[in-house]
Amino acid sequence: MAAQVLCCALRGQRKHFAVVGCVHTPEELLKQVSEHHPDIAVISSILRGDPDGGLKVVRKLRVSGTTTRPIVLLDSSDSKQVFDAFSAGAKGVVSQADSFEALCKCIRCVHAGQIWADSTQLQGIFETLVEREPARIVSAKGIPLLTKREEQIAHMVAEGLPNHEISAKLGVSLHTVKNHLYRIYGKLGISNRVELVLYALSSGDGS
Repeated sequence: MAAQVLCCALRGQRKHFAVVGCVHTPEELLKQVSEHHPDIAVISSILRGDPDGGLKVVRKLRVSGTTTRPIVLLDSSDSKQVFDAFSAGAKGVVSQADSFEALCKCIRCVHAGQIWADSTQLQGIFETLVEREPARIVSAKGIPLLTKREEQIAHMVAEGLPNHEISAKLGVSLHTVKNHLYRIYGKLGISNRVELVLYALSSGDGS
């Protein structure tokens, strides 16, 4: 019922979105993506009563090499759920408690190639990263996208270190750090440190 209501609401935004399907099982979702190649798939974190059902589908989409960008509709904004969603391959997350307008904004941003999370969710991600090492930044085929030094800097950024601390730890100039970040952003098609952290999560192996 909730999925049908959401689909109806999105169809009401026909000037902005075109809804190609509304499904209720992982199998149906994967079939729809394979047949229609939608730009965006909004996936509930809970499918068929499985709390991780949605994330399992997101992982399958990631390894399939599809261009469809997953947005996960979370049961809550619990930091672990947010972290796990991005680790699985989500390009955006929205909580069930968020407004419909927030979901629409998320869809537009992810469609534009951005990665979406609100400030509270981002704070939870940074807190979780204090306890975990970020996943390697790889392509859908598992190929590293960055050099060893670039990945080292990306991980330091994920730990919340500012440029001058990265410079001191690596024994390189601040200018060198900025140049590395510029190349990292260019390779990944992103524009800031927050997107770098979320990209690292959404491109990792999910382990």
